[in-house]
Amino acid sequence: MRNSKIILGAGLALSLLCGVAWADTVKFTADLEPDKQGGAGKGTGTFTIDTASKTLTGTIEYSGVATPEMAAFLSPPEKQGGNPGTLPIPLPANAASPISVKMQVPPAAIDGLKGGEWMLLIGTKQAPSIGGEVKPAQ
Repeated sequence: MRNSKIILGAGLALSLLCGVAWADTVKFTADLEPDKQGGAGKGTGTFTIDTASKTLTGTIEYSGVATPEMAAFLSPPEKQGGNPGTLPIPLPANAASPISVKMQVPPAAIDGLKGGEWMLLIGTKQAPSIGGEVKPAQ
């Protein structure tokens, strides 16, 4: 009986360690340029996603964006099946550069970000001023 408890405990510990080993941390960057419709400014975004907790963390730095109603979004390509749609990035009141980001992301967004298919957009809630492709970091 004692041996079976030891074996069961060792098996549980090994399972937990293997789960941690399978967790993936992926890094991304985005170079932000003015929108072709007359936006202004520039910036960069650097992000890390922990695929186990589905948490995106990072920093957005920008300059030359003068918007009273600041908004930031991660935007997928045109909506397709399984695509979670645009993900608003939570911003503090009176957001200013640099912006620290921490948010949950759905699995479909993680897959899309890994594939280099998403954009980071910053500007007003009506229109972006700057944006750029979110790409896996080299």
